[in-house]
Amino acid sequence: MRIVDTYGRFNVGGAETAKKGAAAGAAPKADADDAKGAASSGGDAVTVSAQALELAQKASASADAAKVDKLRGAIQNGTFQIDRQAIAQRLVDGG
Repeated sequence: MRIVDTYGRFNVGGAETAKKGAAAGAAPKADADDAKGAASSGGDAVTVSAQALELAQKASASADAAKVDKLRGAIQNGTFQIDRQAIAQRLVDGG
């Protein structure tokens, strides 16, 4: 598998530059998220709407449990085969 690092996320040189800056006495900049995370002690609260709960219930009700179990077993056994042509076709068709 080939990984293309378009955004430079795996740039090792960036880590080296950060180390040099820290060694030279430069203080790292903290962004707003870091400050907020440090101030909160218990974590963030999440609220789920009634519509989201309804959609989740519909999705779980429509799932075919037998098919899910069959696929789970095939994946765990290493016998699951990926149909690359079907995936490519769905990507091209937009569905």
